[in-house]
Amino acid sequence: MKYAGRGTGFTLIEVVVALGILGLVLGGAISTVHQYADQRSHLSKKTFSSQVAWNVLLEQYRYAEGWVSGSESSSRNKKGDQTQYAFDWKWELEVEPAVGKDLYRYEAKVSADGSDRITSSLSLYIIED
Repeated sequence: MKYAGRGTGFTLIEVVVALGILGLVLGGAISTVHQYADQRSHLSKKTFSSQVAWNVLLEQYRYAEGWVSGSESSSRNKKGDQTQYAFDWKWELEVEPAVGKDLYRYEAKVSADGSDRITSSLSLYIIED
C-alpha cells in the first residue's frame, strides 16, 4: 500500500537549512564582488594621479632641455590643477638641489581636488645648465 503525499519532496527543516547555506554563500559572493569593485576604483584613481604627476615632471624636463621657452612654459608653477579622465586633481611641485653640480630633484605630489591626502608622489632628477 502506498502513502499518498508522503515520501516525496523535502521537509521544512531541509528547506530552511538549504536556504541558510544559500544565503551564506550569496552573502560571501556579494561581499567579494563589492571588495573587487572598490579595489579596482582605487587602482584606477591611483593610476590617473600617477599620470598627472608624470605630466608635471615631463613639463619640467621639457623646460630643462630647452624644448620650450620660458615664455611658453607655464609649468614653472609650483602648484596647479589638472583634469584627467573626468577627475579633478591638484598637484604641487617641490624642487630642491641634489648632490652634484646643477642637479635638482623634482618631486610632484598629486591629490584629489578637495582632499589633502596625497594619492601619488613621483620624483625626477634633472641636470639644469
